[in-house]
Amino acid sequence: MANTKIVATIGPSSFQREPLLSMYENGLSVIRINTAHIEPGYIAKVADFVDKLNKETGKYVGIMVDLKGPELRTGQFKGGELRVRPGEQFSLSSENNGPITFSHPEIYNILEPRDMILMSDGKIRMKVVSKKSGGIVLESLDDGSLRDRSRVNIPGKFLPLGNLTDRDISYLKEGIKANVDMFAQSFVQRKEDVEELQEIIMKEGGDQFVVSKIETKNGFQNIREIAKVSDFIMVARGDLGVELPLKEVAIAQKKIIEESHMQGVPTIVATQMLESMVKSSSPTRAEVSDVTNAIMDNADALMLSEESSIGEYPDLAVKYLKDIAEYVESRNVHLVEPEEFLGNQVAYSIARAAKMISIEIKADAILAFTKTGNTAKMLSAVRPNVPIIATVISGRLARKLNLYRGVEPLVIDGGDENIEPVEALAYVERKTFLKRGDRVIITSGAPYFLFGGTNEVRVATVGKFIGRGYSSGKSVAGKAFTPISKAGDILILEEPEVPEGIQISKLKAVIFIPSVSTKLKEEIRGKGVTVLSNTKLAGSIKPGDIVHIDGSTGVITQ
Repeated sequence: MANTKIVATIGPSSFQREPLLSMYENGLSVIRINTAHIEPGYIAKVADFVDKLNKETGKYVGIMVDLKGPELRTGQFKGGELRVRPGEQFSLSSENNGPITFSHPEIYNILEPRDMILMSDGKIRMKVVSKKSGGIVLESLDDGSLRDRSRVNIPGKFLPLGNLTDRDISYLKEGIKANVDMFAQSFVQRKEDVEELQEIIMKEGGDQFVVSKIETKNGFQNIREIAKVSDFIMVARGDLGVELPLKEVAIAQKKIIEESHMQGVPTIVATQMLESMVKSSSPTRAEVSDVTNAIMDNADALMLSEESSIGEYPDLAVKYLKDIAEYVESRNVHLVEPEEFLGNQVAYSIARAAKMISIEIKADAILAFTKTGNTAKMLSAVRPNVPIIATVISGRLARKLNLYRGVEPLVIDGGDENIEPVEALAYVERKTFLKRGDRVIITSGAPYFLFGGTNEVRVATVGKFIGRGYSSGKSVAGKAFTPISKAGDILILEEPEVPEGIQISKLKAVIFIPSVSTKLKEEIRGKGVTVLSNTKLAGSIKPGDIVHIDGSTGVITQ
């Protein structure tokens, strides 16, 4: 499965069992609910449906509620539209007696001559030519028509519209009651916008993550400060492509991802990822290139909008994102690490050490025992080349962590936060792709308590610990035998010599209980056979037992 995570907007096309199950199987991590197109009760209905599918599939797909936020729009026009031509001037009135009005009259106070105003998604540009006590005069720079309630953008101006509408608050309360996992905040302009939403969530009894949508020029300019207080950053290229010249959007995307990642804050790239798949069963070459570019930019997640909400092929769109991500990741393995991390610097150092060790010993996974998810976030940020299994005691936390790049959440049944990491390996083996003999890096919080305060990293081998010796050779697995049993490929000897009649070259390993001479070890190793000497056993190995030997550590497991 791809390390890059997938967010898909739910809607009429995907709010059905079969397509949603297919999206689950193709790596869906989080479902997005766009509150601009729903009615009260919808969030609870989706949450209940997703909860049932999660239990059925054993997956931890989360839910993001995207709050619409306050919007600046024109008023209504006589006949439903206003025809404009280049050089034509219009009065902007705070009353309903002018040809152009805005939905938020307080905006008039911030306008100044030479300000640029974009309307109808940037199709109609007007500039402020004068501002007097009698009113504001605008001059059109384009030829076209403005329809009732057209969208208005004023790039570079702080718009005092507030953060949430009453409608947003009602959906926020519904989301908290339904235990959704995160809220996306639209039109974030500064860090105070994020902090205000976080306070409202806490006041309402929630603990949801906040995803800050960067879709204004102000938000882009303040990205560093916004990232510092956000759980996730979303590159919302729709409105950002209106507020910025189109030629600048791709570079802005790279800058937003870079600034966020340098602080260890994960990012989501959204808008028109595979837009042609609203109608087509396959994306365009340009869209595949766009997705590839976002992954190589170091994005943590990609988001589908219309493709999965009203498109004809929602499950195929998810599959294409997964397939593209898997291919790109297989060829682009060296992603940069953050330059700084806001939080526990000891735990962050442990995360970096775990990555380095995983490379050196060719580990199969990193196993992170985490109480808050912060360690999983750190490990994701340093971009190891192996999967990160985040072991938690809460399904709620597992759903949140499912959006971190490369993280596979695993819930310990029964919620025992004092379980020892080595004891948990058997559980991990049953529940994940790991198998006996695989090597893992474990990060945890010993000796104080396991979940919380990560301060330890260790190497372990999956399986029941049997013993350990001084190893020379590669990792192997096979059937144990003794000179008496004479049937197997891992020979166990109580004496520091090989009995006559044993063909060493046909074996996988020889385990000597006592120490042996360097000459004998070199002789056996010269035949490509792993050697363990001075072996201490914590349990018995019977002839016919299948055992695993870690060539790097000398650990024997069953």
